This record gives sequence, structure tokens and C-alpha cells, in this order.
Amino acid sequence: MTLKLEHFVLGDLFTNCYLVHDNLEALLIDPAAPSQEIKEEIEARNLNLQYIINTHGHIDHIGGNVFFKEHFPQARLVIGERDLVYLINPDLNLSRDFSSPFVSPLPDWVVRENNLFLNTSWERLSFLLTPGHTPGSVCLFFPVENWLFSGDTLFAGSVGRTDLPGGSFRDLISSLEEIFNRFPDSAFVFPGHGPFTSLAREKKENFYYLQYLAPD
Repeated sequence: MTLKLEHFVLGDLFTNCYLVHDNLEALLIDPAAPSQEIKEEIEARNLNLQYIINTHGHIDHIGGNVFFKEHFPQARLVIGERDLVYLINPDLNLSRDFSSPFVSPLPDWVVRENNLFLNTSWERLSFLLTPGHTPGSVCLFFPVENWLFSGDTLFAGSVGRTDLPGGSFRDLISSLEEIFNRFPDSAFVFPGHGPFTSLAREKKENFYYLQYLAPD
């Protein structure tokens, strides 16, 4: 069985949204905005959308939650526990600043701890709590494919900003340390914005890794 990874760029902030499926079952990561294109892709392939996963609670990652829950009500919405309040607070999720106040449906499942597994018909996917960009940011790892979905914690050559409500630079650096220690250098990284990368490349080129985490 080979998983397919489809990439879409949504919204004014060019958020990476990912549809992962095996031609039968699917999950959607970071639906930034309503997307007829993604809806039609799911329907055309007759996919069973099982999960909608928010790596964190900012509007540019949750803006499509209402749309996709309405069209695929069986899909379970997932977010980190400490970002649950972001779903329903337009000041925290930044929708009041960027567009108009947005309130998401409440999640069906929250990520409360590290090593929490999401059981799919493909494999056991693991969550890692990565506070810093927001208190409840999470990363999702596919161990068989060696795929790491890093949200706005880790970008190619950079990291997520920490000057927004709930952000913490100290927590972010601790989360980066956990990522680089936990996952193999060969892991492919699919961030919330910008180009794809790998942990090996980030160990060579990422300023924040080199400045704060690289061995002397």
C-alpha cells in the first residue's frame, strides 16, 4: 500500500494544506480556507475523509474547518489541547485581525500528550507536542513514509514567529530540540508555509538550529 500526498496552497497567507490518502481513506492537514478544489478531489476519488487535523489554532490553518465539517461530517476534527480555545476565540486565532471573526467547530479529539497515536488503516501516526508558535502546536509523524508535518514550528531555513498571543521563543527552541532529537535526519519535513525540506538539510542550513541547538 502506497500513500499519496497531495499538496494545496490556500488563503492569503499561502498556507500549505495536505491531503493524505490511499485511494480509500484520507486525512486533511491544516485546511486554511474553504476549498472547492479539495472537496471535489475528495468526492471524485470517493475518499472517506476520516480526520481533519489542525497543527495549531491560527485562522490560516483552521479557516476551512466549518466548510469541511459541513461537507464531510464523519471526519473527526483534531487539535492540540492547549489550542482548543483558539478555535473559538477570534482574538487568539487572529481572524479578527486578518479577515472577519471566525469560530470553528469544537474538536472531536484533542492531543493531550506526546506519543499519542492516531490509529489509521495504514499505520500508527504519532503526535508530538511542540509549543512555541502557539501553546498547543503539534507535529504529526508518519513513521513508515518518514513524513513529518511540522505546522508553523519548523520551516525550511526558519521557524514560526513567537510574538503572537501565547507564543514563547523559549518553548519553541525546546520544541525544535525535541524534533531534532526524536526524528531521523532523513525525515521529510512538510511545513505550514513555504518549501518542503528535511531534518538533515535543516541541521546544515537552519539559523535557529545552528545558533541554539547545534553541538559545539
